[in-house]
Amino acid sequence: MKKIATIALFALALISLYACNNDLNKVFDPEIPLVEFQPAVVNAASVGRTYPLISTGNSVTAAATVTAQLNLLGRQRSSELTVRVAPEMGTNGTTALPSSYTLSNGGTVVFAPNSSTAAVSISVGRATSTTAAVANIILVIDSTSADYKPSPNYKRIGYSFRQ
Repeated sequence: MKKIATIALFALALISLYACNNDLNKVFDPEIPLVEFQPAVVNAASVGRTYPLISTGNSVTAAATVTAQLNLLGRQRSSELTVRVAPEMGTNGTTALPSSYTLSNGGTVVFAPNSSTAAVSISVGRATSTTAAVANIILVIDSTSADYKPSPNYKRIGYSFRQ
């Protein structure tokens, strides 16, 4: 019994030594910062999509304004970072009429110096009727800049509303 206890203690000590991670300075620091939509991070993807589709809640009596936060992943910058957000067109893209919504600043989002969050607002008009067709606006972070990259998993966000 004494041998079993000694072997067990020796094995536990050996496992403890290998389980320790002495590198406490691990930092997520890509060379080029990533940008992501916060609502895409905290909401589950919709059925058949790789991003969430969130309802704006507009009605025949009230328009809606939705603000989507963007996160900067990586080191904060000492200068402004301008990010472009645009409606995604295509087969599974935006179905809303361009006249039924407005992006703040034309979809240009500016991260202030030493900031890791910024926001884009979408203003949606009042619904034409309670039975009006539901339309979607799918926003995507521009991927053509050399200053940042869109996060692969969280670069899209969708909003649905009545036109």
